[in-house]
Amino acid sequence: MAASVVLPLEGTFLAAEPNYDEAAVGQYTLPDVLAGPDGVPVSSPEAWRKIARPHQLELLETCVYGRRLPAVPVSVTGTVERADCLLAGDVPAVRIQATLRLGEAADAPTTDVLLYLPKTEGRVPVFLQLNFRGNHAEHPDPDIRLSTAWMPDDKATAIVDPHATEASRGTSSQRWPVEAMLVRGFGMATAYCGDVFPDRADGRPASVLPSLGRPVDGTLPPDEPGGIATWAWQLSRILDWLITLPEVDPEQVIVVGHSRLGKTALWAGACDERFAMVVSNNSGCGGAALSRRNFGETVGTITSRFPHWFCPAFTMYADRERDLPCDQHTLLAMAAPRPLVVASAVRDRWADPRGEFLSAVAAEPVWKLFGLTGLGTTEYPPLDTPVGESITYYVRTGRHDMLAYDWQRFADVADRMLRKQTPPQADGYPAFHPVQSPLPVTPPAGAVVLVPERVDDAATLMTFVGMNGGAIDWKADDGTLVVHSTTSHANHIVSTAVFRDADIHAEFMTATEAKGNSGLYLHGHYEMQIYDSFGVQPPTDQDEGSLYRFGKPIVNASLPTGQWQVYDIRFIAPRRDASGTIVTPGNVTAWLNGRLVQNELRFTEPRSPYTPYKHGVTDYLKGVEKHLLSTGEGPLVLQDHGSPARFRNVWIKRLDTP
Repeated sequence: MAASVVLPLEGTFLAAEPNYDEAAVGQYTLPDVLAGPDGVPVSSPEAWRKIARPHQLELLETCVYGRRLPAVPVSVTGTVERADCLLAGDVPAVRIQATLRLGEAADAPTTDVLLYLPKTEGRVPVFLQLNFRGNHAEHPDPDIRLSTAWMPDDKATAIVDPHATEASRGTSSQRWPVEAMLVRGFGMATAYCGDVFPDRADGRPASVLPSLGRPVDGTLPPDEPGGIATWAWQLSRILDWLITLPEVDPEQVIVVGHSRLGKTALWAGACDERFAMVVSNNSGCGGAALSRRNFGETVGTITSRFPHWFCPAFTMYADRERDLPCDQHTLLAMAAPRPLVVASAVRDRWADPRGEFLSAVAAEPVWKLFGLTGLGTTEYPPLDTPVGESITYYVRTGRHDMLAYDWQRFADVADRMLRKQTPPQADGYPAFHPVQSPLPVTPPAGAVVLVPERVDDAATLMTFVGMNGGAIDWKADDGTLVVHSTTSHANHIVSTAVFRDADIHAEFMTATEAKGNSGLYLHGHYEMQIYDSFGVQPPTDQDEGSLYRFGKPIVNASLPTGQWQVYDIRFIAPRRDASGTIVTPGNVTAWLNGRLVQNELRFTEPRSPYTPYKHGVTDYLKGVEKHLLSTGEGPLVLQDHGSPARFRNVWIKRLDTP
């Protein structure tokens, strides 16, 4: 009989301060990923499949994740709900929702699956991921079923006692840019991981494990599967159903995951080779990062904080990582010869970005067995610069998160490796993950400051002109620039600096008059709304955070009147032909007070009747618009709409030079 291991109580391991010094990592030797049970490396794809891979997979099972759970029949409970819908940016889609019963036992669990498909002919590739806070949190679509499952209390996502609320809708949507992926021809599927294993140390009794005949308490076998193995099993069961749908290409379902669910995606891809491509985003310790490096999170730390994620045997390697018979490059190698993406974030030191890269380097010999190039380099890449072929690695700007930038890179690899298509030309811009606290935020190098942090005399502010091209008549008060409103509500000010694509930062404070109404006119055409919308549910396309007449905010991030607020906006201008007709829509991504409120929202011709070029237009502004339509470069306009809003620390950073 196998030895038994008692799970530690959560928090009993007192971890040392994390190491963030490369010099302190020290020397280590990785196990040979090509070795079979006898320690001899294999030298052919056939030997890998028959000898080395089963052996390496067993090491991962017995030492890290636990034994694979058995497949069970999957059936639909009730009916599959299909509906045509029009998403933000006028993106047409088919929304499918289904409740799947996983198994035939009386206590078999169910999981709710949400799937969006592009309105197109033929079968499409699909990205499949699990989520942390329920399907309703992944997108603001009000017709998504609100999960009734247990969730950890989380004020930021409006989870209370401990369940989701209506205010939870869309609160995690920055990690799931459905519209952008539909436009590129991909379906998007998701389900809540807590449907099969609540993410807490005592989650076993409420998990799927009892229905599968597994022990849930007391002394557990050392190779007993935990949360990650159970979530990976959930992904495979969802795949069982997805490939039966006539719209889904069964040969092109891609498994994706972020953080702990990135670990899960890697293990799902290892256990189920039906997944055509495997994507790990910021998965760190127990995911893509090498355990032997002793950088950031360690085995001791992770198994103390989250003992339920792994098999009990993994806890025995706390502070003994170099005794592990495998390391995380072994996990990455399980994806071979399929495409693999390993994505890191430069400010996510806890997840050890360099350790994730080195793990991918060490996994490459398996792809070489198949005559393929993995990364093709041992040099750590610059920021926001993907490298590799069958293995893709990049480290992006920003912190621990999964952004639209990441999804675009995942889609690039899927286009290249699965669909055998040339991906659309990337804009080459850095990932957009702005710092919004503490205020005021220091402008980055190269930024054009339009309104400084402190304004003592508006008359000296030469970065703006009035609607007629002359001096502005807005005033300075208490170090801020204050809107001077007129009865026509058209006393806007126009930046003298122009731009095509740019990152725009603006700190502002609404006033009580006229509901705090003001705005940022991007190029003078597209208004990011400023408005006293605090507490409004659900927000509309006239509330703060909206792109007026194009898209309501994903979430209401507005703060009360009298508090400083901050916008960070990435504006990608529409492209026009010689006749002035838009040939490529523009898009806007916006963060408001630390929350993503627009995620690559597409737009075409202006829709507002109140743009400065229509309402209160002057000869000067006619010239500005003529220049805009001919060159693609336009100004930032701060709006007068009858309320004395305040501005400070407004700047733009040009992203390109046409």
